[in-house]
This record gives sequence, C-alpha cells and structure tokens, in this order.
Amino acid sequence: MAVCYYHADRPGVGVCMRCKVVICAACCTRVEGINHCHACLKILGRAKDPRASAGAAMGLVAVVVLGTIGLIFIGIGCLTQGMLSP
Repeated sequence: MAVCYYHADRPGVGVCMRCKVVICAACCTRVEGINHCHACLKILGRAKDPRASAGAAMGLVAVVVLGTIGLIFIGIGCLTQGMLSP
C-alpha cells in the first residue's frame, strides 16, 4: 500500500495531479475535481489567474468607453442649450 509523501504513517488516498506525489486524506484538496497537495496549492494560490486579469482589463475598458460616451452627451447637451459656441 502506498503511503502519504508528507505523512509516512498514513495511507495514500490519491495522487497530486501537479507534482504526482501520493497524498493522504488530510493532504488532499480537490479543486474542480483535481487532487492537489498543500505545497502545490500554495504555488497555485500565488499564480496570477489570467481570467481575473482579463476581467479587470475589460472593466477598465468599459469605464473608459462609458466615460467618453458620457462626455460626448454632456457636450451635445451644452451645445443644444447654447452654453458652448460651436
């Protein structure tokens, strides 16, 4: 029987899919159905999630676009009210 890489006195119940070591129930964490050991979870936690970066970039683009559209409408409103000369 395989034993845990981190706890030699405990039976292995799975394999970390990142580093391929045998891990016990206490060391095994499933993320989206994939086994990870605690050491690999730390590494994954420090890694930047590209989806989060893309979401932040899209948010910034949306703010800039909506801000520009708002300024255009304010300018049009000022022109129609005679507040600005063309």
